[in-house]
Amino acid sequence: MHLSINKLDQKAVPDLMGDDSKPSVAVLLTCHNRCATTVEALGALRGAAGDHITLHTTLVDDGSTDGTAEAVEREFPEVHRIRGSGDLYWNGGMRLAWQSAIKFNPDFFLWLNDDLSLEPQSIDRLLELWRVRSGAVGKRLIVIGKTISPTTGETTYGGYWRASRLSKLRFRHRRGDDPDSCDTMNGNCVLIPRIAQQEIGINSPYFTHSMGDIDYGLRARRAGYTLVEHQTPVGFQERNEKWAKSVSRMGLDNWRFILLNPKGVRPIEWFHFCRLHGGVVWPLNFFGKYIRLIFSSSGSEGRVY
Repeated sequence: MHLSINKLDQKAVPDLMGDDSKPSVAVLLTCHNRCATTVEALGALRGAAGDHITLHTTLVDDGSTDGTAEAVEREFPEVHRIRGSGDLYWNGGMRLAWQSAIKFNPDFFLWLNDDLSLEPQSIDRLLELWRVRSGAVGKRLIVIGKTISPTTGETTYGGYWRASRLSKLRFRHRRGDDPDSCDTMNGNCVLIPRIAQQEIGINSPYFTHSMGDIDYGLRARRAGYTLVEHQTPVGFQERNEKWAKSVSRMGLDNWRFILLNPKGVRPIEWFHFCRLHGGVVWPLNFFGKYIRLIFSSSGSEGRVY
C-alpha cells in the first residue's frame, strides 16, 4: 500500500507577515554519513515552500566521510555548510546549526531531520496554521509537522501527548479524541517562531543526541507556549526501529552502549531530564527506566521519558 498526501493550493496560502513582507525561515539540519539521504532531503526542501517564503538553510555536516560535503556544495550552493567534529550527534549538531542561523534574524526556525523529504508546500501549511492559530493564542506558538509510515499510515514522528496521569514522562502520539495541542514533540520537523529563541533559547547543552527535542517542547510549554500538531503529514518516514530496539533492554551484551554511548540512555543526561521534568516522582522515573531496561526482553518498551 502506498499513501499520498493531498497537495495544497499555493494561492490559498497568504503571506504570513503581510502582503508587503516575505516571511523568512531558517531551516536547521545536521547529518553524518548519509549522503544520498541528505541530498534527497535538501532537494525536497526546494519544493516545500512557495516563492513568497525566504529560506535560509544551515547544514551541520558532523564529520561525514562519504562525500556529503562535496555533494551538498555541488548541488546546493545556497546551503550554509558547517563542518562538525564528528561527535556532535543530533542535539549537538542542531545546537550548532541554530547558533549559526541566528544571524539571519529569521521570522521562524525550522528543525528538519536530514532523512525527511518534505512533501511539496509542507512549509506553507505549517506557516498557515501558525498564522491562523496565533490569531487566537498569540505568537507563543510552535507548530509540529508529523510524519507517517508509507505502508501503514500510522504516525511515526510528531507531537507527543502525556500517556499517564501518574508519570509526567510517559508520552504517546495523538489519538482520535485528543486536541491538536500537545505536551511536547519529536524534533523531525518543528516550526519555531523567533520569539521562542529569544525567550527560551536553543537546544539544551545537557543533551548530546536524543531527549533534546522532548526537553525543548516541555520547556516551551512551561514558558507558556502552545504546541500544535498539523493534521496533514509533512512527509513519509518509517520509525527508526533499529534505534528503538537498541535502547529497549540492557544486558551483559549492551550495557556499555546503554550507559556510555550518546545514542543510549546515559545516566547523567537522563538524571537531568528526570529532575527537570519529572515532578516530585522524578527519582522513580530515573531508577525505573533502568530497572525496566534490565528486566525487559521483548524490545517493545516504547517511548518513556
